[in-house]
Amino acid sequence: TIRPPSQSLSVERSRSRSTSRSTSPSRPRDPRLIHVLETRFMQNQPDLLRLARARLRLFRTVCLPSVRRQTAWGDFLWIIRTDPALDAAIRTELIEMLRASGSLVYATTKEDERSEEEEQGEEQEQEQEQAKQTKRSDNDNDKNGVGITYLVGSNDNYISANATLSNVRPFDVRHMLSALTSHPPSVLAGKLSSLRELLDELTIAGTQNQPSHPPNVVLWTRLDADDGLHVRYLEHLQSQAVRYFLPDYYSSFDSRPGRILLRNDARAVPYRPPRWTYWCAGTNVDWFLDARRSRGAVYPVEHTNVCVTPGVTVALADDADPGTVPRLDHDVIVSYLRGKKEGEGEEEAEEA
Repeated sequence: TIRPPSQSLSVERSRSRSTSRSTSPSRPRDPRLIHVLETRFMQNQPDLLRLARARLRLFRTVCLPSVRRQTAWGDFLWIIRTDPALDAAIRTELIEMLRASGSLVYATTKEDERSEEEEQGEEQEQEQEQAKQTKRSDNDNDKNGVGITYLVGSNDNYISANATLSNVRPFDVRHMLSALTSHPPSVLAGKLSSLRELLDELTIAGTQNQPSHPPNVVLWTRLDADDGLHVRYLEHLQSQAVRYFLPDYYSSFDSRPGRILLRNDARAVPYRPPRWTYWCAGTNVDWFLDARRSRGAVYPVEHTNVCVTPGVTVALADDADPGTVPRLDHDVIVSYLRGKKEGEGEEEAEEA
């Protein structure tokens, strides 16, 4: 849960930063935001050891630090999927990399409840806090922490259009959590009890849904193991999800990490929130080998007609049928949804 001010939207991954406000018959429950970041590593390629070691270096250099330094760190679930038959030495190295970076467990302490005055000089404090978390979270099952990152032995994916469909229900967060908790050996690293707790919370919430209450919102973001994201990318997605799906709760998204400021906002123009939507990056930076430069070269790229793979995100209302969301590969998202917008005037792709 993002640390809330006095009037808050419960943006729920699990109880990592504060407990949710209680629900009583006189007070409707607040909607929640569940955000899953899904990463693929060597799926269906378990025996390509040289490629695996090269990708490990890219993961350590690009992907891991860009996720670990997200301003929304602690407010999303990171699922890294790899082939169940991945070489044992590669798997061990990947797990140790996650553990050493403090990525497996989000350590909850009183420091997470600082006042606004204490959050001055935040960038420096954030670096210090990450260093402390790294020391506190070297144990996957730290009783004082909440599981945030999981390495899963599976070739299935819930967001990639070219993934297998036999064992998954795309974009169905309850199905994903049920699959993981019912088959513990598939979870190669991560705190399984936190997944069970989140599944229980969502199951209970599902029984309390009422037409008069806004539904929870689920986000799925794709990031391959050799790609990275801007450090505020996930924070921005979460703010936009509140803006479009829960407009009555949206006023501004504060520049401080982990803060959503909310107020009920009377709208003069009737607005119907979407059932689902896609977001993707409109610009990116490519890195290439360059014989003239020892470290290669980077080139900025802008896109108008195609979505790049890193950061492709699907958001849907929790009471929507995940089966109604089209599972689109990155190169057809824009053309498909532009055609749908012209034909139906509803869902569309938006550049994040």
